[in-house]
This record gives sequence, C-alpha cells and structure tokens, in this order.
Amino acid sequence: EGANVRHIGPMAQDFHGAFALGGDDKSIATVDADGVALAAIQGLYQIVKEKDEKIRKLEATLEAIKKKLNLD
Repeated sequence: EGANVRHIGPMAQDFHGAFALGGDDKSIATVDADGVALAAIQGLYQIVKEKDEKIRKLEATLEAIKKKLNLD
C-alpha cells in the first residue's frame, strides 16, 4: 500500500487490552473483530427492543390519559 493510504479501526494493542483476544497485541484476526462486532450488534439490538417496549407502554399510557380527558 502507498504512503497516502489511510485506515480506520482499533489499534491491535488497544483491541488486545480491551478484549484479551488473539495470540498477541501486534495484529487483530478478522474472526476476533467480527465476533466483537457481532456481540456489539446483539447488545444494541437488545437495547432497541427494550426501548421499543418502553415506548409502546408510554404510548398506551398516553392514549389512556387522553381518553380519560376526552382528548382525541
């Protein structure tokens, strides 16, 4: 690769320190990076599901309040 090529991503040392994955702190195996990304996606999906449920309950509460106050 040329000198002007830029990449974005974690440093191998930081990745190894954060997740203790791989054989050393000099490289990141794609399987490890993919696994960490998948775990993050699953965690975010759980948060989204919880927020969706909270929104559903708040909307139901709001509708009940509006009905009691005769606000349509």
